[in-house]
Amino acid sequence: HYLFLSLIITLLFNSTISAKDLMDPVIVTATKVKTKDTKATYASEVYNREDIEKSGAVTIFDFLNNNTSTAILPNWGNPYEQNIDIRGFGFTEGFKNVAITVNGRRLNNIDSVPQKLIDIGINTIDRIEITKGSGSIVHGDGATGGSIQIYTRDVYDTMVEASVGNYGVNTGSFTTSLAEDNYILSFSGGHHQQGGFSDSGPDGNKDRGNFKNYSARLQYFPTESSELYIEKEYGHVNIRYPNGITQSNYENNPATNFKTTVGATNYTFETSNTNNINLGGSMELTPNLEISLDYAHQDKTIVNTTHKDYHSNAINTDLNFRRGPFELITGVQAWQGKRRNNDGTAAKTNTGVFVQTNYDAGENRYSVGGRRENVSYAFDGNAFQDNTGNHVLTAYDIGLNRTINDNLSMFSNFNYAFMSADIDRWFTWDGDFNGFISPSRTQTLNFGVNHVTPNNKLKVTIFGMKVKGEQFANPLTFTNTNIHKSHKYGFELQNKHNLSSVLSATLSYVFIQAIIDRIDPVEADGVNCANACEGKFLPGVSDHSVTLGINYTPTVRSRIVLSQNYRSESYALEDFSNDFTYRADPYTTTDISYRYKYKGDGSKSLVNWWQSGPSQAELILKIDNLFEQTNGIFLEDNVIYPTNFARRLSIGTKFTF
Repeated sequence: HYLFLSLIITLLFNSTISAKDLMDPVIVTATKVKTKDTKATYASEVYNREDIEKSGAVTIFDFLNNNTSTAILPNWGNPYEQNIDIRGFGFTEGFKNVAITVNGRRLNNIDSVPQKLIDIGINTIDRIEITKGSGSIVHGDGATGGSIQIYTRDVYDTMVEASVGNYGVNTGSFTTSLAEDNYILSFSGGHHQQGGFSDSGPDGNKDRGNFKNYSARLQYFPTESSELYIEKEYGHVNIRYPNGITQSNYENNPATNFKTTVGATNYTFETSNTNNINLGGSMELTPNLEISLDYAHQDKTIVNTTHKDYHSNAINTDLNFRRGPFELITGVQAWQGKRRNNDGTAAKTNTGVFVQTNYDAGENRYSVGGRRENVSYAFDGNAFQDNTGNHVLTAYDIGLNRTINDNLSMFSNFNYAFMSADIDRWFTWDGDFNGFISPSRTQTLNFGVNHVTPNNKLKVTIFGMKVKGEQFANPLTFTNTNIHKSHKYGFELQNKHNLSSVLSATLSYVFIQAIIDRIDPVEADGVNCANACEGKFLPGVSDHSVTLGINYTPTVRSRIVLSQNYRSESYALEDFSNDFTYRADPYTTTDISYRYKYKGDGSKSLVNWWQSGPSQAELILKIDNLFEQTNGIFLEDNVIYPTNFARRLSIGTKFTF
């Protein structure tokens, strides 16, 4: 496979003429301060609209998995919910340790379910920013590993896209907007359906599923320096989960419906509905002072073996002051969530105050920030225990960026972050009250280098992290608890190189060591390690992760994108003692896409008899998992959830009006 990739690179190599000057400034706003990424005091990755379009990705999961340093796997085989890990927290807990926002609105929820990124159409995204080992000041709870900020476009092209593929896969999406005078009205939506990749269960159903989502947003600009907006979003998912299978079945037929040693078994069915309402605005009070206020409400229902209703409200307010090289941002963020089911109502409330300052002294840039957050818990369904809890948590960040010359800069920052337990963690797997557990606290030191030339952009970061109270689910007692102490360290590299005017390559490499220092005996009950856990590796974390992308434009109308994703083997997710018979196999996929774009003269329609018809048409061919590698989520010996084991082919069209 790697020889195949090398041959393609050799065949496509041309003279080194720059397709795009990589020294063009890229702006990051992860700390709510606009900064060139090479002058940021923290480790960052930034991907703009052009990067997303050139990647060949058709979903946000495709893009993150094949173009960034994040590690992604479907949540127990669910392609509509995917686990995201940054900085080695593992696939069971990783998504809880990264704060994810869309236009500033948190996607981290009160339940133990990954952030719902599937509702974000890739054609609506303007840019994606990833911070690693930082972000706790402005994002607060959960930014222990880092943060991902997603920003959508104000104005959408009117676009319709559809595709069909094997295994009963078909997709469709649209975007449109109307901009007049001082308002913008935007609509977007999409659907995805799969017929199933595994054998039919006894009831005749495969692991089939579908989702659909719609969004409408109205923006109003009373003045040139003020904005008001309101947005309504809806998402619906139906999915059947594949079963956990034995090692022999995984090796011989990953599509089997045989559940471990039980035999042929039906797939677990789950449905969910999500409704969001977001509104707010911003205003420039003086040339140096700006204020913003945002409110978000969410109702979510999940039905599988149980029925759960979740409700949350969030309010964010920011005050931004700028004068010369100095900038200060302060704000209050309040968030409350509730879960209702037959066991009672569980509630969690977060209230945080933060201050972030930045000073640009020319060659040196300094940043200092702090946060104070109160987290309170309540549960009315258990009369025999203390049903309330409270934590006052602190975060701070100190950073420096030093510009050496026009091409080279260096940065370092120290970050202290925290993560409190989500509501689902208060309960065992079978619904009993687990009790409140301690928050996690992390101390992270980052040191990095940025080196940029017209043809090459290199970012390198080394980091070390101490974790106190890292949260985990005890696999044998089904209770949630804490690892007393653990630590992580590693090395991250991102490089983009323009090989020629028609050929570019991207490389992301991550090395991580995640090590358990101590699990107290009471916390290790059933894990079968206690003091023997000292020095063991955290399950579900690969030592090495590599993402390679090749982007080739043989003509002005066509583009070929090849991506290779590899993660080395790791310990099974429940193997805290590191002594299971089997380890999780390496994860590897090779994807390739071809796009052909035809555009008429100016904004004229491609069809003479349809004056308002499409002005641009695009053909999209895509092959995922080209070499049909078998991948899976290894829970324990002989319990493996197969995922991404089939070669998937699709053909699609996209019309822009």
